[in-house]
Amino acid sequence: MSRNLVEIIRRHHAVGAPTALEVLKDAMQQRGEITDDDRRLAAERSGLPEAAVHGVSTFYDDLLAPRGARHVRVCTGTACFAATGDAHVDALREGLGGLQLGERRQDGAVSLAETVCLGFCHASPAIRDGDIVDAGPGVVERVLAGATRPAAEPPPRSVLPGGPQLLATGRDWQGLRRALAEMTPEQLLAQVTEAEVRGRGGAGFPAGAKWAFARDAPGERKFIVANGDEGDPGSYIDKVLMEAWPNLLIEGMALAGYAVGADHGFVLTRSEYPRSKPALEAAVAQAHRDGHLGADIHASGFGFDVTIVEGAGSYVVGEETALLACLQGLRGTVSARPPFPAQRGLHGLPTVVNNVETLCNVPLVARAGAAAYAALSPGSPTAGSKLVCFNERFARPGVYEVAFGTPVRELCEDVAGGLIDGREIKALQIGGPLGGILPASQLDTPFDFDDLAAVGCMLGHGGIVAFDETTDMRALATHLLHFGAAESCGKCFPCRIGLRRAHEMFASDVLVDRERLEALLETLELGSLCAHGGAMPAPIRSLLAHFPQQLGLA
Repeated sequence: MSRNLVEIIRRHHAVGAPTALEVLKDAMQQRGEITDDDRRLAAERSGLPEAAVHGVSTFYDDLLAPRGARHVRVCTGTACFAATGDAHVDALREGLGGLQLGERRQDGAVSLAETVCLGFCHASPAIRDGDIVDAGPGVVERVLAGATRPAAEPPPRSVLPGGPQLLATGRDWQGLRRALAEMTPEQLLAQVTEAEVRGRGGAGFPAGAKWAFARDAPGERKFIVANGDEGDPGSYIDKVLMEAWPNLLIEGMALAGYAVGADHGFVLTRSEYPRSKPALEAAVAQAHRDGHLGADIHASGFGFDVTIVEGAGSYVVGEETALLACLQGLRGTVSARPPFPAQRGLHGLPTVVNNVETLCNVPLVARAGAAAYAALSPGSPTAGSKLVCFNERFARPGVYEVAFGTPVRELCEDVAGGLIDGREIKALQIGGPLGGILPASQLDTPFDFDDLAAVGCMLGHGGIVAFDETTDMRALATHLLHFGAAESCGKCFPCRIGLRRAHEMFASDVLVDRERLEALLETLELGSLCAHGGAMPAPIRSLLAHFPQQLGLA
């Protein structure tokens, strides 16, 4: 069915034309709810069946909760949980007269919704009031008083021995200029392959291999897609890149287009990041004025353009096949692979899907070469540098450029300054909700793909969320499973049903049957269609291994 819908879109729409999802988002923005008339209009404009449009309107978070004249969204992400144990949610609800999450006051004056995550993990807890994101101490009181203010964001910093590398390449477009003047597309692809640029979104798949698959795939047209749907609670690296270094991302996309043979790229940003889309659109417009985008870039004969699209609230849209469905205005559900997007992706054509940070690494390779790129992390099997981010529990939270292989302890204590108020690290979650929990006893683990995997964790996006000695580990398990169950796309039953059953086991007042839980986790791992269900057992297994006495097991 999903392939048939893609074919309908290809027949009815030019690239970049409004989708059913965009029509529905406009309706919600204007009237605060979706009506059957809105669905019929979306079907008419998109050419999709009304049933398909109804499915879209009931899938995305931004289309579900009715909006009042004032729409307040409270973050329930893992960093905010680590900061308050969700006390900020209870305080906000009480201050709004007991308004439930997902409800609108009868007079229509205000509505309250849950959101995960707003990307202000460095200043948790965070609340979005309209398009203003406020965070930190006193945020609930300011929201209730109608005095919200934009939260400050610390500038990214580098602790590489040689100084900033990735963060120093995002202003001058020298990588694109050099590639177009001195390299053929094949030579650029060879440089990226030789540099061993690994994906920074989770799996660590080699970018050069993915590009080669797309370049070699038959198709009358090819696309580059930047996955800006950084939904991992506790990670805000891509947010910083899109908002503070948008040129770096656009340059990386243009380089990918040159290497692959694509003439158009798309960035899907999170609606939870209200500043990202405007920042990227302004950067695209400036790039056109400066000759870095367009029909004949720097008189090279190569043309490339970029379109910015905003999502509508769905964690699983970070999975590449779900992301492509969202870009086409469909439900963001996962598709079975093969075929992979590099063979059959956006509009059924070969598509490279890379994480934002991955693409931001490419200008550095094009400018300095593969050998210089590899030298950024001496002694590590992984080339290049890595951006990491720390949550509010640390004394110096923020985004840092670091070398792969740096011990996690050094990152937490020397770079981020240890925990606030003399607290002690009880455990860390690295790489998002699908990553394992690293206990304090394993802080000397090197920050690298294979080393973290060896202890049941993952590098993932590079977000580091600390839990101090006061954290209730059963409450943490309940929190993670609530997120997993709520964000399942629902396409496969092991994930759709299994995560809810696991959440129910921990959310109850009874002891958890460990044997039954282990069987459920195995079903999730083996039977789920994508990593959402398949990897959600990882943090629960970590808790079982390191904190069994705190989980209330039978």
